[in-house]
Amino acid sequence: MAVHLCNAYTLTLASKDTDYVAALQHRAYNLPDGVPVGWFGYWQTKLPNPGPVRGPSLMRQMLLQPGLRHFFLGGDDVVLPRLEAAARALNPEVHIVGSLAPPFAALDKDRLAAWGQQIRDSGADVVWVGLGTPKQDYAIAHLVDHVDAVLIGVGAAFDFLAGLKREAPERLRGTGFEWVHRLASEPRRLWRRYLIGNAQFLGFAVRELRAGADRGA
Repeated sequence: MAVHLCNAYTLTLASKDTDYVAALQHRAYNLPDGVPVGWFGYWQTKLPNPGPVRGPSLMRQMLLQPGLRHFFLGGDDVVLPRLEAAARALNPEVHIVGSLAPPFAALDKDRLAAWGQQIRDSGADVVWVGLGTPKQDYAIAHLVDHVDAVLIGVGAAFDFLAGLKREAPERLRGTGFEWVHRLASEPRRLWRRYLIGNAQFLGFAVRELRAGADRGA
């Protein structure tokens, strides 16, 4: 089973790319990651939604559960040892059965096949995938057909749990403005995603809501 945590950036990319939509929908559950996406889902459906679901918070909760075998896919040779140490500090009895820091390269079938084999050999129940959006979503869509595990894309959660990046303060979580902290922390890397991307998401959301209102009229 695949689980994608979809934020405003995810939906903006999906609004322009049918291949990406197919990846997100392939044997998958899509959960809102971020208050704006939760708001959009409610306004569109008028149904309660299970969110927002934050990657770091979900990882912490799952790492505390007894009996699960965890595999980490993503990060690098600096991140992964610190992530594993943080997981064991959180839960000394956590069962980490493997980790893999892939090269910074495009996905290809041979590489994905090798990852799938390593995950199968580990016997993992849960595979945490921190390759960034949209790369992690494409990887998950492929791997879900080849491994007997739940694959969950969590983006920057590896860096947060490893202590390499600071999470937004508690007072910002659940307000819809957690992105302000991310932008202030990494302005050169993230300005386009949050300033341009958020504007694009707002435009996409307004168009979808208007189209829904027209269909219901």
